[in-house]
Amino acid sequence: MVLSHAYRLSIEAEGVDARRAWEDLVARDESIALSKTPEWIDCICSSSRFSDATLLFRGEDGTQLILPRLRKTGTPSSLGLFESPPPGWGLGGDAGGLLSEGGPASAGQTGALIQEIRRQPGLRTRVMVGGDDSAVWASVVPGTTYSTARTAQVLDLRGGFSTVWSERFTSKVRSNARKAERRGVVVESDNTGRLVPVFDVLYRSSVDRWAQERGNPLSLMRWLAQRREPQTKLAVVAQRMGERCTVWIAWRGGEPLAGIFVLTKGPRVTYWRGAMDKERARGTGANELLHRCAIEVACADGRQSYDFGLYQTEELKRFKSTFGAREVPVHAYYFERLPTAAAEMKCHNAVKQAVQALARLARTGR
Repeated sequence: MVLSHAYRLSIEAEGVDARRAWEDLVARDESIALSKTPEWIDCICSSSRFSDATLLFRGEDGTQLILPRLRKTGTPSSLGLFESPPPGWGLGGDAGGLLSEGGPASAGQTGALIQEIRRQPGLRTRVMVGGDDSAVWASVVPGTTYSTARTAQVLDLRGGFSTVWSERFTSKVRSNARKAERRGVVVESDNTGRLVPVFDVLYRSSVDRWAQERGNPLSLMRWLAQRREPQTKLAVVAQRMGERCTVWIAWRGGEPLAGIFVLTKGPRVTYWRGAMDKERARGTGANELLHRCAIEVACADGRQSYDFGLYQTEELKRFKSTFGAREVPVHAYYFERLPTAAAEMKCHNAVKQAVQALARLARTGR
């Protein structure tokens, strides 16, 4: 595929030098997704080994364009690995992409950006793109570029909660939410970070369950979870996001059953993390009630969408679809100097299968 040469870009600033223009652009446009804001980049840098490498461009027509981007620390620029955003930091259907002054980036602007990315130093730049940007990127990314496809699920909140409840929720969701209230499940919400430790306990319980369900060694899953999702990461997000981050916990008899992390900016609400004690939550309807409460508040605040994020399993896909969520494509594009991403993915899958096979042998003794 031939990229458009009709639009030209030049780099004006990088990293902290791009911050003022970036903040000004976000302040002028309430519709910009949280994943594309300086605040979200700061959360990542405070919690992971990344530094801000955001690029500020100036188009030939004077338009400012911004690519939120991070660089893995500890490597020189020539060997740099750039992420937009890193794994574990995407926000579902609102993943990544290019910010353009005056509205969504055009195909010409996006094509010019891709050319500039290829000129940058570093071994790889990975860009996640979702939502309205997906079609534009798909039309200009060269066919030889390695990419992976995922799916997010997004619920339309327009029409208000009464419409969402009666027309988009399935009867199963409505029934389970009512059942939860009859069985004494109560929901608490907080945006000060006070409930982060409670959520973390539920998350560690979920990790143990996932290890058993997926046939992975428990010690390995716990170690990986601690590296990828430490409590400090959750606490940093809660602290830095303030009122934009709400932790919801479902309780019964003084015991936590399930919890969700919800992030809000402008018209969008994003379900970022979820966890539960499956044995305690079984048959209570706690998860349906949690989301119902979060969605009801979002509707009352005039939000337009509730993003359930990327689904990890078919079971989660089915659960989210019962709320009326529609599927939204999300792609990760790998712009590489050396074509290694595909091989790395194959190796990762091979190691995962080998670990699961060894775990099965250890359990059965054969």
